[in-house]
Amino acid sequence: MKNLFIYSLTAFVFSSVLWIMWSFFTVQSGIVPNWMGSLMYLPHAARVLMVVYFGWKSIPGLYLAELWGPYYLADDAYNFALWIPSAISVLSVSAALFSLKFFGFPLGTTIKSPLNKRNYKHIGLITMISAFFNALLVNVYLSQIHANFEPVEADINQVLRFFVGDMLGVLVVFIFLAMFLKPVLQQSQSKT
Repeated sequence: MKNLFIYSLTAFVFSSVLWIMWSFFTVQSGIVPNWMGSLMYLPHAARVLMVVYFGWKSIPGLYLAELWGPYYLADDAYNFALWIPSAISVLSVSAALFSLKFFGFPLGTTIKSPLNKRNYKHIGLITMISAFFNALLVNVYLSQIHANFEPVEADINQVLRFFVGDMLGVLVVFIFLAMFLKPVLQQSQSKT
C-alpha cells in the first residue's frame, strides 16, 4: 500500500489534464463535429503510462479521472451511466499486460526482460493491445445497453475509430512528452 495515494493522485492529475486538453480541442471548441474527437483521444495515454510505470496503484486515480472528465467537462454528451465503460477503459491496460504475461512476455525494467518499460516499442505494443481491448469491450458494452454516441448501433467503424483514436492520442502525448522532457533530462544530466 506504500505510495498508493501518491500514485493515484498523480494518475488523477495527469489524466485530468489530458481530459481537459482533449475536451478543449475537440468538444468545447467545436473544431471536430459529431464526436469525431475520439479520432485522437488523449486520455488513453494517461491510462497506458500510469499503469505501465505505477502499476495497479494508479488505477483508483485513473478511474476517478475517467468519471470526473465526462461528468464535469461534457455532462450533457453522455446518455448512459459511465461506471462500467470507465472501468473497462481503465482496466484495458491491465488486461493487455496480463495477456502479454500469459503468453510469456512479462513487463520488466531490465534489458533481459521480454518487455521493457524503457523501450518505446514495447510501450507501443502495450498501447496497441490495450486500445484493441478498450475499443472492442467498450463498444460491446454500449451495444448491449443500446447506448451510443451516434444514432446507429455500435459497429465496426466505431470500434476502429476508438482504436485509432486511442493510438493517435497516445502518439501525440508521447511526442509532446519527449519534446518537453528531453531538454529537462539533458539539463539535469549536465549538472551531475
